[in-house]
Amino acid sequence: MYSQAFTEKKEYLLCVSDGTVADVEHFIEWAMSLVSKAKETGYSRLLIDNRTFVLELSSLDVITFAKYLEDMGAATFGLRLAALTSPMNVEISRLVETSLTNRSASYKIFQSLAEAKEWLVV
Repeated sequence: MYSQAFTEKKEYLLCVSDGTVADVEHFIEWAMSLVSKAKETGYSRLLIDNRTFVLELSSLDVITFAKYLEDMGAATFGLRLAALTSPMNVEISRLVETSLTNRSASYKIFQSLAEAKEWLVV
């Protein structure tokens, strides 16, 4: 189970995620909630704080997730996403980053809030 809390900042939409996602269906649901909120608020830049968010996903889950987003044309939404990752999720988060950027999404993971903000608002 997981939660998302959204806060509108001056230059970006902040999403703080907490809890655990252990299957691709919930990971897709999590991502679609981000997309929906961005569309609703008109933001194209999102800072995703996943420092307390645990991803218990396989490599196949991540590839299925990225393929789903590619098939729905997510790269054409014009979103730029900076994600702060949990130290427990670095490896799977890098796979998510690689899978999404290989499909033309503007998505990058960070350990530092300052670096994430700097990249996001360029």
